[in-house]
Amino acid sequence: SYYITGILILLGVLLGRFICGFLCPFGWLQELLNKIPGKKLSTRRLKPLRYLKYVVLLLTVVLLPALLVNDVGMGDPYFCKYLCPQGVLEGAIPLAIVDSGIRSALGALFTWKLVVLIAVVVLSVLIYRPFCKWVCPLGALYALMNKVSLLGIKVDQHRCISCGTCAKTCKMDVKVTESRREAFISGNEAEISPEVCIRCGKCIRACPTDAIGFSYGLSLPEKQPNQQREEN
Repeated sequence: SYYITGILILLGVLLGRFICGFLCPFGWLQELLNKIPGKKLSTRRLKPLRYLKYVVLLLTVVLLPALLVNDVGMGDPYFCKYLCPQGVLEGAIPLAIVDSGIRSALGALFTWKLVVLIAVVVLSVLIYRPFCKWVCPLGALYALMNKVSLLGIKVDQHRCISCGTCAKTCKMDVKVTESRREAFISGNEAEISPEVCIRCGKCIRACPTDAIGFSYGLSLPEKQPNQQREEN
């Protein structure tokens, strides 16, 4: 568990939620489902729900496995066992199709997780990446790493005209121009590091003035002219 945790933290420092945007197969599935034509629902007024994934991370990944253990001191993977729909989609359903013995062994737990899977599928058609936004504990971990990850998105404040195109384009509900005002300013650029940003790059492609772009490396504050004169 220490090795796995260390690897996850390392990936978070190197890439942040870029992993959610480009490497997660379940996130990709949600994106495909969201491309199905039809009315889409906005989640801009549901931002408090984003904190639910931290509750899931704390309870099902940390506390319950640590506190509720069996005779040999091992706890169940509660998130994988009771909430995560990927196991049903990628494991239980395919195996049940080809093996009658597995079909006969399916019970209430499978039924519950199938209901969770169906709910996520339906919501994904209506809402962009609902599982990523509100439930996924791995997304919560990488969200915590977003502010310190080497990979980031920066806004050139001299080029930005605050047109709001980036915010309208972002399906993760990141208000880029608002984040720009609140972000730590370094020279002519501001780091965009809200926890929901998955580094998808849609805001970069949409920006009419090319003010937004990827950055990689440590962001160190530049000395202001007054500071330089004082040192001189």
